[in-house]
Amino acid sequence: MRCLIIHNPASGPRSDEIFAFTHALAEAGDEVVFRLLGDGMESAGAAADAGSFDRVVVSGGDGTVSSLLDRLRDSGAPVLVFPSGTANLFFGNIGNAPEAAALARACRAGRTAKVDMGELSWTDENGVSRRHGFIIIAGTGFDADIMRRAESSHGEMGEIAYALAALASPAPQVAHFTIEHDGKVDELDGIGCMVANTALIQNDINLFPDCRMDDGLIDIAVIEPAKTVELLPTVIAGVLDPAGKGLLGRPQFKIFQAREARITANPSLGMEFDGELIEGKPGSFSARAIPQCLDLIIDDYSNLA
Repeated sequence: MRCLIIHNPASGPRSDEIFAFTHALAEAGDEVVFRLLGDGMESAGAAADAGSFDRVVVSGGDGTVSSLLDRLRDSGAPVLVFPSGTANLFFGNIGNAPEAAALARACRAGRTAKVDMGELSWTDENGVSRRHGFIIIAGTGFDADIMRRAESSHGEMGEIAYALAALASPAPQVAHFTIEHDGKVDELDGIGCMVANTALIQNDINLFPDCRMDDGLIDIAVIEPAKTVELLPTVIAGVLDPAGKGLLGRPQFKIFQAREARITANPSLGMEFDGELIEGKPGSFSARAIPQCLDLIIDDYSNLA
């Protein structure tokens, strides 16, 4: 078996566990190529020949995994996601057993499921068209503000940095959103608009109850105008009903599903995807689902099994 492992050594508290995984994976006759991201080794170069390997392992936090999977989409390479970051939300959505030895067994077995990615497009402040794939959530407004406030401390403080950042935004700015989705138009006021490929966050709370990474759709949610403390009903609903299938649902969220959409915010707000901030404040962006473009390695515990 030829296996390519692409690892971000600066990814987070579980970074060193990739070496235990490699030890558990390798057998006589295997060829294991290990590439470390950093100066002189970016995602594009690291994944350029991925299609020539029997297995590809991407190891890092959600930002690293998002960037690598964007390079690997439609490659046909069986890809294992290894959770080395702080939150590892995408890995949680896959649902594989997290132990290094268990992931090594799954990697060797090579059972895969075809899943979607989202694609985000926007025009930057210089008028240049930009795009990037996303695997979890892209958004503008409240969630982007949280990411911006947590950016300097999340590496040291972990997930608590995001909670503190939310509390530091007691009165989020309200914007008017125009959402053009699959031939329809909706206009709503809110403190943020999120577009999701997957929606399972910490504590197995599903932000958007019907969101799946293999349905060919993106889920769009506008958060109603509210102060941070007024979002408590939604928080309580998430704790009491993590799946979001009960009577509580997701209060304060207006949710759509679509194959593609264009979102315009007035005034323009900050944007992020998979926890990575976008420079400037684009006034509008487009998002679409790229169906069945990834072959993810799964085990019997996976939500995709």
